[in-house]
Amino acid sequence: MTVTFHAVWMLCALGATTFVAAAAPRRRWLVALAVGFFTVVMLPGMQPDPEVAGLVASCGALVYLFRPRYAWFGLVLGGALAGMLVKVFALLGAPVVATVPLVAVGLAATARLAQVRPVFSPEALREEALLIVCTLGLGVAVLPSVLDGWQAAANLNVRMENVAQQTIPAWVLSLVATSTLLGAAYAVWSRR
Repeated sequence: MTVTFHAVWMLCALGATTFVAAAAPRRRWLVALAVGFFTVVMLPGMQPDPEVAGLVASCGALVYLFRPRYAWFGLVLGGALAGMLVKVFALLGAPVVATVPLVAVGLAATARLAQVRPVFSPEALREEALLIVCTLGLGVAVLPSVLDGWQAAANLNVRMENVAQQTIPAWVLSLVATSTLLGAAYAVWSRR
């Protein structure tokens, strides 16, 4: 289990729940969410990629929040994020046949609570949660690149320790000192 895996799992779980609560007020939005969910679940052999999951979450949240006319598309992306949650559980060894109904029941329970109890997920809370999903999605999307960069820096640091133990030749030090003195002399002379 890597940090990236846990980040994708958390993003998919939080994003799926948030998008279902956002889709609950309208039946056609729930249909759009279900289309995205079953599309990803039916794709054979698809593995949840952190970059894809992060971009799907961020784009879905941004479309829902800032383009209300196309909110259905944002919810399709939210459903795709819920489908990726099934794929994450499959990576843990859980059978897809068992996880699809469990995830679907959890999402249906969230939708039902959002419909029956308005205090369960008021609009302001849903919008704030979607902003958090957007931010987390961007973080998850860049996380593999950041971790690769850290690994490269650690490798370079190990190599640089070996280089630091070597002595610097005298001609390099004299060249740097001469260049610095000539530059300083020129600067003083040109400002007279």
